[in-house]
Amino acid sequence: MQLVRESLWRVAQEARELYLNDSVPYLDQPPTPLELQRSWLCPNKPFIVRNAINHWPAVSKWTASYLREMVGKQMVSVAVTPNGYADAVHESRFVMPEERRMPFADFLDIVEGKRTTSGVFYVQKQCSNLTEEFPQLLPDIDPHILWMSEALGKVPDAVNFWLGESAVVTSCK
Repeated sequence: MQLVRESLWRVAQEARELYLNDSVPYLDQPPTPLELQRSWLCPNKPFIVRNAINHWPAVSKWTASYLREMVGKQMVSVAVTPNGYADAVHESRFVMPEERRMPFADFLDIVEGKRTTSGVFYVQKQCSNLTEEFPQLLPDIDPHILWMSEALGKVPDAVNFWLGESAVVTSCK
């Protein structure tokens, strides 16, 4: 049994060395298309590019008051979980959130702590929710990330908007 444990430990260690980072690395500039494919996409490693979207108006415009003004009355899809875990494995089970429709302003009240509720609330619907549920925000961003589209040879199939309370837990942690 000890031999099996040691073998499993070695496999886990080799996997970490091969493709898992202890932390998500920061890049000071976008990678070249070849670098992106070789170092990040093929080994399925996350990374963050510093200042990649600083030129977007959204960076300075998207405050709670601006979002409330632009989207406040609109009904949006909101995910609700008891503990912030959704679309993730939690306690050996894959859990999905309850999905509710509510005015965006009500959601912002919850995020800002102006209204208390049970559960953890966040906007995270997939399948291009930014273009489908928040089209009035599109002028504040580029339609795609040029260097990524160049590396992939196409523009994105979906563009998503995520916003939530501090208790939301990402499955990428």
